[in-house]
Amino acid sequence: MEYLRLYLKMQKANIRSRMAYPFNFFLGIICVTCFGIFSTLFIWVLTRNFPSIAGWNFYEILFISSFNMLSYSLGLLLFIHIMDIDHYVRNAEFDRILVRPMNALLQFASKQININSLGTVIYAVSALIYAGVHISGWSAVSILYTVLLIICGTIVSISIHLIIGSTAFITLQSGGLFQMLDNIYTNVDNYPVTIFPKWVQFFLTFILPIGFIGFYPSAGLLGKGSYLLNDNLILICLAVSLILSILSYIIWHVSIKFYSGAGS
Repeated sequence: MEYLRLYLKMQKANIRSRMAYPFNFFLGIICVTCFGIFSTLFIWVLTRNFPSIAGWNFYEILFISSFNMLSYSLGLLLFIHIMDIDHYVRNAEFDRILVRPMNALLQFASKQININSLGTVIYAVSALIYAGVHISGWSAVSILYTVLLIICGTIVSISIHLIIGSTAFITLQSGGLFQMLDNIYTNVDNYPVTIFPKWVQFFLTFILPIGFIGFYPSAGLLGKGSYLLNDNLILICLAVSLILSILSYIIWHVSIKFYSGAGS
């Protein structure tokens, strides 16, 4: 609880500093919101020509896209600073974090909050509700599962970013891997994994498991799946988020031992 209190206090200070420039603050939110709108329009145009894609209709694909957008954006909202870690490592600025009597990961995560992602989060919630209204079979339990799986998807997103960021302690360069992750996410993960070849499905499930950010949680809620995973998807998503969070934290602690600092 003490760590949570410190984290919230740091983020409150970050938000106040960003609000010092209100025009840039709101312009950034509007720009990323427009990106979400264009993504939805593309899905709409696509499904106008192909009403069903691998058994998924417009509202189901929109549900996947908005679910994925929400989980991924929440991860960036809270943890985007990890993408700059190679700069801190190369310039020995990570020393200042290590000498403080506080968890290094919490310090680093608290340095910056990505306010721009707030626009994407708001739009994704709106699109998710809109898509859900047009999909039957909802109950109070399934709505609770949705909230829980959004949290799990966010944990998966943060964990993957943390694993990639940890490589900076060894290679001194993680920017290229983050760029690759962003490209794969943008071009692949907003659509049903099942529309891609089986080797791509395998890659997005077991190698770079971004399928667990949006697709598999959505498929579990909608009663669908893939040739790899079909049953008990909700439980599998819960397990994967727990395993990845533990694994990423272990990798972070192991990798940080390779940091040489300013005295090397």
